[in-house]
Amino acid sequence: DVLFGVYKFLEKYAGFRYFTHNLETFTEDDVVITDGVLMNYVPVIGPRRLTWHSVYHDSYFWCLKNGVNFGVGLSAEQGGQSLNYGDWFVHTIGELTETTYPYPDYCSNPCLTDPEIYATVLANVRAELKKNPSINIFSISQTDVEMWCKCPNCSKIAEEEGSYSGVWIRFVNKIAEELEDEYPDILIDTLAYKHTQQPPKITKPHKNVCVRLCSITCCFTHPIDDPNCSKNKTFRDDIIAWGKISDNIHIWDYTTNFAYYIPTYANLHVLQANMQYFAEHNARGMFPQGNRNGPSGEFGELRAYLLAKLMCDPYMSREEYSNHMNEFLKAYYGAGWVYIRLFIDKTTELAANGGFNINKADESEGSPVCGQGIYGHPLTAITRGEYLENEALFDELWANALSLAGDKAEHVERSMMQWRLTKLYLHPDAEKAQKLIDDAKAAGVVWKEGQFNVLPESDLSRSPFFWKYGK
Repeated sequence: DVLFGVYKFLEKYAGFRYFTHNLETFTEDDVVITDGVLMNYVPVIGPRRLTWHSVYHDSYFWCLKNGVNFGVGLSAEQGGQSLNYGDWFVHTIGELTETTYPYPDYCSNPCLTDPEIYATVLANVRAELKKNPSINIFSISQTDVEMWCKCPNCSKIAEEEGSYSGVWIRFVNKIAEELEDEYPDILIDTLAYKHTQQPPKITKPHKNVCVRLCSITCCFTHPIDDPNCSKNKTFRDDIIAWGKISDNIHIWDYTTNFAYYIPTYANLHVLQANMQYFAEHNARGMFPQGNRNGPSGEFGELRAYLLAKLMCDPYMSREEYSNHMNEFLKAYYGAGWVYIRLFIDKTTELAANGGFNINKADESEGSPVCGQGIYGHPLTAITRGEYLENEALFDELWANALSLAGDKAEHVERSMMQWRLTKLYLHPDAEKAQKLIDDAKAAGVVWKEGQFNVLPESDLSRSPFFWKYGK
């Protein structure tokens, strides 16, 4: 981490900020360093990975300067994390059992008490380790399909353990124990994901087994430790329980809406609290997954910068976190940045109040639910009524930000797409919808509204603005 320390030194004493791959700032004042200064810089989280598009634009140098050290090609001498999955990062069991095509094609999860399945997986793991000696962590993990073996043997283990994770932990433990003498430096990685999120009651992960706990079931508009958020209670209980039986916990977090990339995803207020919670509960590695498919029509660049900061220092204060946000907004959006901050604060306030589930055929606002997941409709956390009530305010905030943006107008216009799209949900308009689609295409912003992939060349009548709410 020496190079990371150098960049941290420049940040602290020379005012350097590495916001995006092509936006860096530094102080114009004299740099004064007191004699005898010794800076001890040790990031709290070990493996730190991000998959936001702004990271991948020039991932090597941006990550080096911001402390992201995993999955970006940094060598150990450059401070890179030494973990190497090879081609076996996640959802590997189908290929290891030779029952599926490579990910992302799917299959059901196999019987993990079948001796032939075990022998096949072990043989394939051995073959991969022999082929690629640089691998030092190997994922033996479930497919992305919620179908699993319910034979008498598997069902008996799941019942004994109180969770289907017991079936998996026993399986990967057996492989880990088989390999540990021959490969003493290898970690065997598996998921605690959906039906395996709850830890087993009896079996503990072996010392060379790493558990990746996935927050996919959570509400992302309330902090995980919010006692008023009923949706997050199960995850809170599970991360505490996993921490009691394993010292090798990594977190796979989710920081965007994968079904609606462009609309406002009001989770910026929870990132700091959640990262601190993960660190406090034995998280040794972090992977906050984001939208890597194109420039953001929302706040993706800001979110990537803040997450990089948080992985290195999850215990920063709220004031420090807010200052990081303000510095980015000022540099990225120009003189009108404060109006964008006001938009963030207001949408944050509305989202934190709860939300409603409107994903119903009658378009009614439905019954109250706790916050928003990663595939929820844009009017879930913040309701149609709340947006209508604040429409004039949001129009004014974005207009002011744009009028003062100067040479940062392109950034404001691209992030303003989130408000333009939200307004189309409120007031469908074919001409404005087509203009937004054209602008998104020109800016390289990936259009993924719902799971219907309404591409710019698609028939506009099939757009969710129209078939969902009617012309």
